[in-house]
Amino acid sequence: GNASSTTNPQMAIVAHVIMLVLEEECSAYKPCPPLRDLMLHDATAVFMCLRFLPPRTWWRLRVLSPAWCRLLESRSDPHGAGERPSEELPGGLLRVLVEDLGPLRSASHEVDFAGCIYTAVHYGSAGPLQQLLRPLAVPGWSRQSFAIAVAREALVQAAVAGDVASCQAVLLSHGPGSTADSSRWSLGWADASKALEAADEWDAVSPEDAASLAQRSAVREVLQKSCCEGSCRLEFLPVDAPLPEGYPVHLVGA
Repeated sequence: GNASSTTNPQMAIVAHVIMLVLEEECSAYKPCPPLRDLMLHDATAVFMCLRFLPPRTWWRLRVLSPAWCRLLESRSDPHGAGERPSEELPGGLLRVLVEDLGPLRSASHEVDFAGCIYTAVHYGSAGPLQQLLRPLAVPGWSRQSFAIAVAREALVQAAVAGDVASCQAVLLSHGPGSTADSSRWSLGWADASKALEAADEWDAVSPEDAASLAQRSAVREVLQKSCCEGSCRLEFLPVDAPLPEGYPVHLVGA
């Protein structure tokens, strides 16, 4: 207790951060001035503390300062998607924190993790969504049926919302040509077709909440392009699944 506090002041600093976050004294809109200027040198200490926080709070800490953003995401700007990541910790501490949530060994863990993914889709947070989906493409981190079902549902929700960026995030991790594709855990045109069908049904039932025509067209284009560039086989497609123009059909044995 006292010895560790004395020898590792970084742990005490991060523990103070956790207290502030949990007490809602720190928000994305009003970051606390004392936290913006923290000197963060010990990534291990930060990891050991943040791993006990709910995942949704990890991304909130990015706005505190460039130092926090660099540590968590290997970038100095939380909105700097084009900035070159750090070579010291590729993907940042967020990648390590997400991977530490698994392997998912219980139904409770699966429900909690799926909830994080659906929350990211709901808020249109494509970056966090892609980071959360990445470990699901790794065999052994979760059950195959769970990983595919969650990715499929995330794609449906993103399509219904007309969220192109979230659709792209799902396809990057679980679409044709992804890591999941190499391990046969990926989504195909049949899943894309169901997502588009769900979006059309939502528009018919709730026209007041329907996405714009431009959003619908963009989503359809992204899904069709991704699956057309993949190596989906005809035998895996449902009979009533409409094939987009130019879809490459690979016959078995051809």
